[in-house]
Amino acid sequence: MSKFTMGIDVGGTFTDFLFLNSENDQQLIEKVLTTPHDPSEGVLTGIGNIAAKFDLTAEQLLQQTGLIVHGTTVTTNAVLTDKGAKTGLITTEGFRDVLQMRRGVRSKEHLYDNKYAAPKPLVPRDLIYGAKERTHLDGSVLTEVTKEDLENAVALFKREGISSVAICFMHSYANPQNELLAKKYVEEMMPDAFVSISTDVASVVRLYNRVSTVAMNSYVGPILKNYIGHLVDKLRGLHFEGELLIMQSNGGVTNPLNVVEVPATTVLSGPAGGPVAGSVFAKTSGFNDAIVVDMGGTSFEASIIDKGEISIKKEGEVKRNLISLPMADIHTIGSGGGSIAWIDDGGLLKVGPQSATAVPGPACYDRGGELPTCSDADLVLGYLNPDYFLGGGISLNLEKARQAVSEHVAKPLGLSIEEAALGIYEISNLNMANGIKEATVLQGHDPRSFPLVVAGGAGPVHAAMIAKELDIKEIVVPKFSSVLCAVGMLASNLRHDYVKTYNKNWKTANMAEIMEVLNEDRGLGLKALLNEGVEEEESALVYGLDMRYLGQHYEVTIEIAEEDMAKENKAEVAGKFHAEHERLFGFSLLNSDLEVMNIRLTCKGKQSEFKAQTIEEAAEHDKLQAKNKRQVFDPVTKQLLETDVYDGEAMKAGSKLQGPAIIELTTTTIVVPTGFNVHLNKHGNFIIKDSALTLQTQEEEKVWIKS
Repeated sequence: MSKFTMGIDVGGTFTDFLFLNSENDQQLIEKVLTTPHDPSEGVLTGIGNIAAKFDLTAEQLLQQTGLIVHGTTVTTNAVLTDKGAKTGLITTEGFRDVLQMRRGVRSKEHLYDNKYAAPKPLVPRDLIYGAKERTHLDGSVLTEVTKEDLENAVALFKREGISSVAICFMHSYANPQNELLAKKYVEEMMPDAFVSISTDVASVVRLYNRVSTVAMNSYVGPILKNYIGHLVDKLRGLHFEGELLIMQSNGGVTNPLNVVEVPATTVLSGPAGGPVAGSVFAKTSGFNDAIVVDMGGTSFEASIIDKGEISIKKEGEVKRNLISLPMADIHTIGSGGGSIAWIDDGGLLKVGPQSATAVPGPACYDRGGELPTCSDADLVLGYLNPDYFLGGGISLNLEKARQAVSEHVAKPLGLSIEEAALGIYEISNLNMANGIKEATVLQGHDPRSFPLVVAGGAGPVHAAMIAKELDIKEIVVPKFSSVLCAVGMLASNLRHDYVKTYNKNWKTANMAEIMEVLNEDRGLGLKALLNEGVEEEESALVYGLDMRYLGQHYEVTIEIAEEDMAKENKAEVAGKFHAEHERLFGFSLLNSDLEVMNIRLTCKGKQSEFKAQTIEEAAEHDKLQAKNKRQVFDPVTKQLLETDVYDGEAMKAGSKLQGPAIIELTTTTIVVPTGFNVHLNKHGNFIIKDSALTLQTQEEEKVWIKS
């Protein structure tokens, strides 16, 4: 009988696990170092560690496991490290340069950098073949692609050792006939190659969107296919007969067969679990909206929960390569526990984006790393316990941390080691606060009106000061903070997204035609869910339109009700668009014509396994006792203080304390500075408040009531 369920998130530094036992509702977490050369090794190591806690072998544990939900950074890392499959591209003759030209502008970060060199395209120009074919924008085929022409492309690809092929033709979204023919011919001539066409991946208007997405799909396809095949073989070898689901970038899960077909859907597979879990913990703390942040060993991610739902964007970028697929709207910066501190040519201290990663890791890991990192600074300042990192699983070397900070930061800047470490800590906090601003303010949200849900092993160390920088009043640190994305794996539902281009003036748009497209995609989505064990009555459908004012170059996606479409209520739909445009950009043009560009459909099926549990409540006579004291550099008073250290695992619901204090959990540490207070709610979430901001809010409310 299957009684175990696991969520597994393979990150850049750590691989995280959430283990559920359905017999007694036990929830257990585990963290192991990621094994970059073969991530499945770290996965099996963690499974073995969990099994040992029950006096079982990994094989015995897996035999009783019914479901594993897996999030992976395999595809992301392939792009970031330029280690994807050697890929060839077939496109319309005369359009070989589209991939390299991108959108013709620099990214905003490098707009004024005259020395900026864009990352190399995923497919170099000499591996791009221009085929003699043409489809009109109305879908009529002007020139049919021929096998004889494609033989030249295949000859080039074979000569160059190509293992993966992407195909994208002009106006194929209007009629995929030539792409389908080209795929058929290439697969006949290259039976072992991974071949994908743009209309199977992103059937949307705009050539660059399609060509970049399908190039990404083919570039990471063989990598993901090999990894999943390798992982499945290892799991089956240990007699795992349960179901394996893979996390997608859109915050939903699906079976491995679907992601192997469209591997580009996994480029944000791991991080997408964060906002999903963040939504659960926000709700159990009384919030329907939240900012969710995840600070791990390598990166920092920020996202928004709005009305209980994660924010989804219709496209994103990895290393300036566009992916025109729905994905969780996560803003990522290179700021994690392993982010390296360095001094630029102007003598300014910087932190990140370079990371020490899992190997060699921060200097304090004593694994060969010599450069100072954020974690080294945290250790020097007394925030981390060198003997209780990962519950004592890793012993930190304080002397190595001090040596790294001294040699590379303190001495060059003429500072004490503690001053240098505080500088690293504060700059890291500012970097992350700016990351939150970009994820909120640029999307029309005021960060001060949201609580901060904090995740990642390093997140709770920095949370209070990030919140103080942004005037955020409340912080939520879940008891599973350090494995939030793994929790998200088991809190996610099955999900399938569909998009079709339908470019019409809203006045002349035919609602019956739009419903016809939606019904066609609805059939595909319900069939996919049925194959995953979800009946139609258990599914949920979300309809959407990409719209814009006539002449604009960007669209706004709005959710539409099925009844508005059925009743052909165009005015209601237009009103929703005007309101959303006003929220995002501060203005609306009520008398301007509208265009609809794309029709979207999302099909969801219930899958979530995770349920937030309640913990034991503290009795009236229970007194919270510190387990010890240590010298900690308080980030508010900027003084070294004798600080109480509490065992977070032993704290009960209702427990309260005032800062300065340190709360140690097995896989993370919460820093509570002077002026902050914390209490533990019934679901095991630590609620941290800035006393000064709380008092200010209360005074403002009194003034408002009197007036």
